Amino acid sequence: MCATILPRSVKPGVPPTPRPERRTRSELRDGMVVPPTGMEVIVTDHCNIACRQCNHGSPVLPKWSADPDETGRTLTALAQSYRPAFLKYIGGEPLLHPDLPAVIRAGRASGIAPHHMLVTNGLLLDRMPASVWGLIDEIEISRYPGAGLDTALLDRARHAAAAHGVRFTLNDYPMFRRTFTRRETTDPALVQAVFKGCKIANVWGCHGVYRGAIYRCPQSMYALTLAGAQGFDGLPIEPGPAFAARLLAFLNGAEPLASCRYCIGTAGRKEPHALLTRRDWPADLDEPAEQMIDPAVLDLTLREVIPVDDCKTPARPSRPVRLWQRLTGRSAAR
Repeated sequence: MCATILPRSVKPGVPPTPRPERRTRSELRDGMVVPPTGMEVIVTDHCNIACRQCNHGSPVLPKWSADPDETGRTLTALAQSYRPAFLKYIGGEPLLHPDLPAVIRAGRASGIAPHHMLVTNGLLLDRMPASVWGLIDEIEISRYPGAGLDTALLDRARHAAAAHGVRFTLNDYPMFRRTFTRRETTDPALVQAVFKGCKIANVWGCHGVYRGAIYRCPQSMYALTLAGAQGFDGLPIEPGPAFAARLLAFLNGAEPLASCRYCIGTAGRKEPHALLTRRDWPADLDEPAEQMIDPAVLDLTLREVIPVDDCKTPARPSRPVRLWQRLTGRSAAR
């Protein structure tokens, strides 16, 4: 998940007034593309759990791990034109990578970002190489109901983080929104609305690097593959005099991606988090978009920039989340 931005004032029961976008688009500064927040580096495709509606499609993707040398070359090339505030090493489950320290060292050596964050479900923390603690600035643990994340394991990780001066962040995800459909959405107006209201692509700036290309969001890496459809929604990283301009146009594009025909963006109906078998996971994508969408949420996101991720509940809520809860009179995870 991406960084949270301070929300604007919202009064319960009062329809929000449309306002201009702010801090939601990439900008060109001194010849460098600066995104709204940071960028994800996909370390692995596979995962050790199978979350329903995982927006990286990890439960059904074949085992794959990023090559450290290739990751270093890609990020070094991208660093000539792109300057995110941080890198998130994410999966899948990155702790399944056979040489995670090498991937992070490659990311740091590229000089692309000043802050390096590892995102994990935490179940394999005792297997994490000790050297990782000296390579990261922050560890973000996603705790899912039913995954069995042990409190003692968390305590050991918290103490290790403190000992190494690493920021420790724990987020609970009791709810997920429906994300993918394997049925193509053929209504262009609906595809446009889903894309325009998508916080992932247009607010949070969840850009990611995967297999030598940069993508606007994780769904655009995987939606076409999951649906068995043709297409490519990434931008190959090919540095050169014109690349920064091409990159900026790509990241700020106003037209839906091919993947948007198989994605619900951030307007899917919310459901309790669940773990499925890998065999059952694909069948959960057979519902059409029209039935997966929460119309009220889609309408709201089309009219107002609401930056808070309402499926994420920080163990220690940040000021933006506390403000959102107070203004709306409800928990952000409800």
